[in-house]
Amino acid sequence: MKYTLLILSFLIFSCNGTNHKNGIEIYHVKKEFPDFTKKPVPECYYCLELQKKDLFESPLLEESDIDFFDWDEQQVKLNQIGMAKIRALKIPLQGLPMAMVLNGELIYGFWFWNEVSSFGCDRVFTYPKLDFKIKFGHQKTYGKDPRFDDNLEKYIIEKNYPQ
Repeated sequence: MKYTLLILSFLIFSCNGTNHKNGIEIYHVKKEFPDFTKKPVPECYYCLELQKKDLFESPLLEESDIDFFDWDEQQVKLNQIGMAKIRALKIPLQGLPMAMVLNGELIYGFWFWNEVSSFGCDRVFTYPKLDFKIKFGHQKTYGKDPRFDDNLEKYIIEKNYPQ
């Protein structure tokens, strides 16, 4: 009986643990907001150099929250559950750092942007409460656009357009 409970506990934990490898997931990131009192180095306020340890334990959005990801338009369309999660968020004017993850691997960092913010974003951002179009740079850009990752593209095309 003791071993049965131990095995059952292990199975439940492994199914619900923090090692998500279930398609597309979007995580909050444990990073500070840019310090606008200091000169950015290298001239990029919103660059996110992320590691897995920077992610919260559980994703904010899971693949089950996404109805469709329009690769060409770089637009995420959420179902009602996903939209409820977004509506519940408090997005500060200077943005909220997030990470795009595919099957447990970090793809890129980006920012949820407040729709009334006058701050500019020099990296990847989206207005999740408006249209969830993922864009590169608002007012100016810095660096290479990471949105068009080959693995992400292949996954999205296969997911949205089954052969």
